[in-house]
Amino acid sequence: MSAVITITFIVPAGYAEGDYAHLHGNGGSGSIDWETPLSAELYDLFAGGAGIYGWGLAPWGEFRWGHAHSMRTPSWGALPWALFPWGHGTSVIEAKHTLDSCGDHLFALACYDRAGNIHQGSAHEISVPVHIAPPAPTGLIQSSYNKQTDVLVLDTR
Repeated sequence: MSAVITITFIVPAGYAEGDYAHLHGNGGSGSIDWETPLSAELYDLFAGGAGIYGWGLAPWGEFRWGHAHSMRTPSWGALPWALFPWGHGTSVIEAKHTLDSCGDHLFALACYDRAGNIHQGSAHEISVPVHIAPPAPTGLIQSSYNKQTDVLVLDTR
């Protein structure tokens, strides 16, 4: 038996196109192993070009309507205050991992820039207690059953 865990990560501001994440865990006990990801899979933080680019980088932010009478100035959307992410949605990353053992599993997505440098403060640990039911026994046969006491006795072959 196994269990599939899905970790959802909402990509906050502070990341750029080309940034990615790796899923890390603890294997069911102890602390997270930050040296070895659970899989080689990379989670693109701007998958398909989606993500937070800044409010002024939306197409309508490039118009000059905010500066009707100004000359030789950048468009309204290119000003510093328009580069903040408010007003924009973000991308959501879903990491799936299959577990084959019980335990108190910890998971975290460590985020990296396109050059492979880890972002400071990007990891947030999620605790998932997991119990996987054992497989059904095989090779058992009924030895006896008492209807009055409702006692069933099984034996191996």
